[in-house]
Amino acid sequence: MLNMAIRNTKKLIREKSREQNIRIGRFFTKKGAAALMSVMCRASSADTVSILDPGAGTGILSAALLERLCLAPTPPQTVELVCFENDAMMLPMLEYNLIRLRRRARHDYGVKLVFKIRTENFILSAQDEAGGSFDYVIANPPSELLPKEAPEISALSSLCAGATDIAFLFAAMGMKMLKPQGEMVAMLPTSYARGVYLDRIRLYLMGEGHIARLHLFAAKGKGDKPDTTKESMIVKFIKAPAAEGQTIAISSSYSDGDGGDIVKLPLFPYTRIVSPKNGALLLLKSKEEAEILERVESLPETMGSLGLRMRTGLTLESRYPDALRESATDGAIPLIHPKSIRDGLIHLPTEKYIIPVIPSLAQKNKNMLFIKRVPAKSDKRHLLCGAYLASQFPHNEMISTHNKLNYIDYADDRELDPAMLFGLYGVLTSDLYERYCTILSKAPQINATDYGNLPLPDVKTLREIGNQLLLSRLMNPKVCSVVVQNALRPKTGRML
Repeated sequence: MLNMAIRNTKKLIREKSREQNIRIGRFFTKKGAAALMSVMCRASSADTVSILDPGAGTGILSAALLERLCLAPTPPQTVELVCFENDAMMLPMLEYNLIRLRRRARHDYGVKLVFKIRTENFILSAQDEAGGSFDYVIANPPSELLPKEAPEISALSSLCAGATDIAFLFAAMGMKMLKPQGEMVAMLPTSYARGVYLDRIRLYLMGEGHIARLHLFAAKGKGDKPDTTKESMIVKFIKAPAAEGQTIAISSSYSDGDGGDIVKLPLFPYTRIVSPKNGALLLLKSKEEAEILERVESLPETMGSLGLRMRTGLTLESRYPDALRESATDGAIPLIHPKSIRDGLIHLPTEKYIIPVIPSLAQKNKNMLFIKRVPAKSDKRHLLCGAYLASQFPHNEMISTHNKLNYIDYADDRELDPAMLFGLYGVLTSDLYERYCTILSKAPQINATDYGNLPLPDVKTLREIGNQLLLSRLMNPKVCSVVVQNALRPKTGRML
């Protein structure tokens, strides 16, 4: 059935001009992805099951799921299928495929297929319907950012915080149309995982049900044929609350072929992958990433438990242009600038000095760990740190810090001893933590809350790492990675 739908779809593509061929070909679900989405659906033993395929195209997903149900040990007697499609180019092929599917289901499997094609706008139609009618929703919706004035956005204003990708509106309406315990398998952009503007939609979906499985496409395109699934994921929702102790199944693949390269990750606690706060997702694409996550999060401390704090630099240059100086003139104090961080240290002389015209522009000169708050586009790492020793400015009781820097010291105003300072530097500069932060956030900038929650080794281990770096006098990430791995090995039993 799936093969037949794919063949007919390719025929449709070939019949169009080259320009149309390229335009429409990229929207169809590929065979391997369609097969994977159908397998994610549990086969029902009910006599009659109902399927909704919004944005059906030529019926590829409908064919895949129908084949899955027909091949089940106890296939249903009747399958009721509703397809939404309002693209006139697709409708003739959709109807042709559904007629062929009906004939094949009856002849080969004794299953009666009753289908209906609806040509209305799915979002607006579903908004006006009661919902709760379908056992399955299977969808690869279009992905297009709708302006806030769009009628679909207006219809779902309670879920939208402005311009929103229509794919997520499809998911919200698909959940509405499910029966209790029904299943929805949808291919969605990976931006669903973290986008703050999607909090309302994620909270709605999590309020109505839970995620049972995630599959992430990690492939890259080859040559002039970009892989349109590389920024997508398949999400399986079940319209039922997550059970206590619920786990979530995660898999990934480095192509969207026939599924032979699918990597299954260990089961994770549901709340570790799906945030209870806003429904944001942690996306893992390999066993190595799962091991890194487990390894770092097994560490016993955080900044708070170690008595540390992270604060933002004091001085925003644009507010005090008249107070800035190029050299250490009378009354001026050093201004530690992001450009001062080079090779893991704060290099002198600094770029600028400042006259502290108000008290809040000055702070005590003491040992601190600086981290770029806003990495430059040319920076290749999330965590760009510089260890600062107060002895670098022995004649200054006070210094100032640039607003584009964060700094770490003790919350009770104690001074970091050199071993602790360089231990923190080594940990945060290691490849282990760089990979960990990349997993947590694809954005280069990490907020203070994320830093505050970073798992850290205990004080003894941090000082051991710091002393090793002080002895080596080498501060590059490669050395830090080796030292950190050696220090953590007894606690984890192995290295990554």
